[in-house]
Amino acid sequence: MGRYFEENYSMLKHKLVEMGGLVQQVVSSSIKALSTNDMQLAQETIQDDERIDRLEVEIDELVLKLLALQQPMAIDLRFLITALKINNDLERMGDQATNVAQNVVLLQNFKFTSMNTDTDFRNMEQAVLKMVHETIDSFTTGNVELARGVIAHDDEVDDMNKQIIEKLVTHLREQTADADLCVALLLITRNLERIGDLCTNIAEDVIYYIEGKVVKHAHA
Repeated sequence: MGRYFEENYSMLKHKLVEMGGLVQQVVSSSIKALSTNDMQLAQETIQDDERIDRLEVEIDELVLKLLALQQPMAIDLRFLITALKINNDLERMGDQATNVAQNVVLLQNFKFTSMNTDTDFRNMEQAVLKMVHETIDSFTTGNVELARGVIAHDDEVDDMNKQIIEKLVTHLREQTADADLCVALLLITRNLERIGDLCTNIAEDVIYYIEGKVVKHAHA
């Protein structure tokens, strides 16, 4: 493809790694803010969303330039198509993490009764963090087995989400004064579940890029 293509191809990979690292940091920070009730960390996490948005635009522009000017084939074409999809999912993952942080701030407006949010969310937080870490590793290293492992963990996070929703609904029936609190917590568990879904999307795209196999919906 020539030197121009190679230089920009390398730059694209570098920016994707940067994007992955930043998103992983934001997800981790939002979850830490939730588990430790750290308002300052939550606010910092919210502010980081702008950095993610700017990087997403840079990556999209670079991919489109390479597609338009170089007309790549085979695995190079698959990589560029995958890069667009992964970039979008990473940005959306950052949005979900920002939503968690925003709801952590919102929780300060409510008084707790008998609900222990740390107990409710701890297992789900750790499962989501593991998925995010392994997802980023899978696409930065091209490890398809790690990607398949991410996909396998999605059902676990979905089950945790359902369990938390059931607990919140039960609590709301018993403590109707906690309606606003329960809504905020329902949004948080939904945000965490969506991060898991986005990890699965990226893992599927990694497998497509490396092996040329479409596995979307195959595990449903």
